[in-house]
Amino acid sequence: MSSSGQLHKAGLSSQSGHESPLLSLRTPPAVRTDSQPVPAQALLSDLRQAALDSSYISLGGRRTASVHEFYRYPARFSPRLARSAIEAFTNPRDLVLDPFAGGGTTVVEAQNLGRHGIASDINALATFVTRAKTTLYDEGALDTLRRFANEVHNLPLRAGRALESHWNESGYWFNISDKYSWRIRNLLLNGLRMVSNLESDGARLLGRCALLRTGQWALDMRRSIPRVAEFRAQLARDIVSMADVASDHRERVLAEWGRAEQPIVIDRGLPASIDHPTVKSAKPPQLILTSPPYPGVYVNYHRWKVRGRRETPAPYWIIDQIDGHGMSHYTMSARNRDSLRLYFIKLRAAYEAIVSIMSAGTWLIQIVGFKDGGSDMSDYLALMHDLGLEELKPPILATADDGRLWRVVPGRRWWVMNGSNSQSESQLSREVVLVHRKR
Repeated sequence: MSSSGQLHKAGLSSQSGHESPLLSLRTPPAVRTDSQPVPAQALLSDLRQAALDSSYISLGGRRTASVHEFYRYPARFSPRLARSAIEAFTNPRDLVLDPFAGGGTTVVEAQNLGRHGIASDINALATFVTRAKTTLYDEGALDTLRRFANEVHNLPLRAGRALESHWNESGYWFNISDKYSWRIRNLLLNGLRMVSNLESDGARLLGRCALLRTGQWALDMRRSIPRVAEFRAQLARDIVSMADVASDHRERVLAEWGRAEQPIVIDRGLPASIDHPTVKSAKPPQLILTSPPYPGVYVNYHRWKVRGRRETPAPYWIIDQIDGHGMSHYTMSARNRDSLRLYFIKLRAAYEAIVSIMSAGTWLIQIVGFKDGGSDMSDYLALMHDLGLEELKPPILATADDGRLWRVVPGRRWWVMNGSNSQSESQLSREVVLVHRKR
């Protein structure tokens, strides 16, 4: 079959009969299995199936199957979706960029698949988690952590003078110091003191991440707080399982790359991250795969909710980072209708920076949800068009009459909409996968 015939069969030809602009610059790469190329149709079909997969991304403390489960970052998308998009639109050693890194899903999958990765985020919690997931820890550091796991069964409950801390004075223990939660606070405090004395940077990084994960399990989105013995046992399990998974991840990456390859993680938001020397000196990305803050949507990226709606900034204490910002800083002021004008001003600045580093062959794939599926989405798409981007709607991906790929998101328990109603909640249980390139 001719190349144009293959494209038509894949549903990638335009209605005029010409080759679709989706592939006019570069056909999605053929991935070889047993020396036989997988056609574009199969790759895009895999992307569609991955987007529609409603499996839970994480089972919390009940499973550590990959580094993706080191921390449950809010509003993350699935590793399968990231993997399918990367396979469909890039080749090995291409550059993949995620400027709204969140939990690092995009660059973890890029690392696994032999692609270079750059991740950036305005949130120190996001960049910490991304580093913890993508660092290739040597076995000495992991053995240190495994020995530490044996010690946490006797983790002290008393904290003494350690309670006289600037973290407490600065409010980072807010809502974790009452009669229900102070024990978990003290266990975390003593765990952090022990981790800070570990002998390697890698052990300290993954040790903090283990405390972050177990702290989230114990405090976030729970009405009842676990007992001391339960916390100690869970922390020991988390440390061992995370060390084992980190070892497997390192071996997988070494087998793929033949060397230690880690994504670049930048502690800046947009547009500043695009001015980082690493980005400035890099070749244009082949794929930008990202999920920006959603217009009109409240997502608690920077807080845990303790015993209902009691918010705490404790995650920043655990990762040893200062958080001096409110919610609007992390959501582009996206929370309510009065803030939408400011949201779109910030979004324009962010995407002007993104477009500035795109080449004619760069693909931009976004996973976005809208509180108002009509006007907010229209404004969003109009902004993309104003910036010189063309939306592409390959028929093979379409799940709706508008020609786009819509997906239902399972377990959206982290969403709390301002002025929400049943209609907006229903709308926000769905996301759309948008495909753009430069016109």
